[in-house]
Amino acid sequence: MSKVDRNSFSRSLAGGVNLRDGKLVEKVDRAGLSMEKVRSADLNGDGVLKGSAELARAFQLVDGFDSNGSGDSFERAGQAGAVYDAFVGSVMPGEPSRGRFADQIVSAALDRAARHGPSYGKPNVPVSPHPMLTSNRQPGVTPLNWLKDHWKCNQFVGDALTQAGVQTPLYKMRDGSYHYAPAEKWPTFTNLFDRVTDPAKMQVGDIVVRDYPGSGDATAHIEVVTSLQPFKTTGAHMDAAYEQQGENWTSGGTYNPSARAFDVGGNTVYVLRPKVAR
Repeated sequence: MSKVDRNSFSRSLAGGVNLRDGKLVEKVDRAGLSMEKVRSADLNGDGVLKGSAELARAFQLVDGFDSNGSGDSFERAGQAGAVYDAFVGSVMPGEPSRGRFADQIVSAALDRAARHGPSYGKPNVPVSPHPMLTSNRQPGVTPLNWLKDHWKCNQFVGDALTQAGVQTPLYKMRDGSYHYAPAEKWPTFTNLFDRVTDPAKMQVGDIVVRDYPGSGDATAHIEVVTSLQPFKTTGAHMDAAYEQQGENWTSGGTYNPSARAFDVGGNTVYVLRPKVAR
């Protein structure tokens, strides 16, 4: 048996109790409480018990079944416990949480696209904030000439994450300097990224990788999710780096649990959430 006070009651129901949930109707009825009384706590009539005033009313309904002598808590047992558990079982799902670095990543990606966008075009040469990259004598100042005429989607996302204070996947060159890992390799860095396996839980600041079949140059593409409604990503293309609107990269896909990715039109799409600070 456990005690539930007003604060813990409000925290557990903060998402809002869905009064249209058929299971709630059945459960409160079995517990001996009429739905008419439950609906009377819905002060604004929106079908959800949410907010301090409505949850205070809901608490009173539950506490009315309790006999511990306190108006500030009830025992999670008997009718009181049954009604409380019914409420908990009908809490509305909350908004999926953003990654720890989401805001910094979005800000950095949009900033780099605005200030350095053309330099990330395939024929051009960008500067980078990462001090360990090959020939980067003055980070943010020295042009990385070895990137000329190369695709730079991984370079752009790596620079955006670096600017945001987030660790990026690197591989070591013979001279001891580093390059960002190719786009198709980013999903293998499980020490740096969590996988988002439910499209509904994708958030801004997540990284999307589209891995095309085959091998060789430009067989994968990577961008930063910078808007959900409408869906937008920011990344480097042939001409420049910029934000563009389009279809969610997982749309029409089938989740592949063994790969922890999505099969979309013959391509494999990964959704990665950065988790490690620099």
